[in-house]
Amino acid sequence: MVKGEQIPDVLALEVEEALSLCDLLGWQVQVQTTAPPRGNPQGPQRVVRFTVIAPKKGVLTVAREETGKEV
Repeated sequence: MVKGEQIPDVLALEVEEALSLCDLLGWQVQVQTTAPPRGNPQGPQRVVRFTVIAPKKGVLTVAREETGKEV
């Protein structure tokens, strides 16, 4: 990673919004999906992790939100 490089602030964003922001900032990203061991959430996919793998390249880890449940 280049010093001073702006890393996209995408945590908790819906995946479509996160992808748009990354594209706007010139980042190439891959999307990796994860899920809880039990249950089957049906809500929107949100970013739970952003991993930098190379300059201007990253991996968005996304999981479905469980709607109607406060955290």
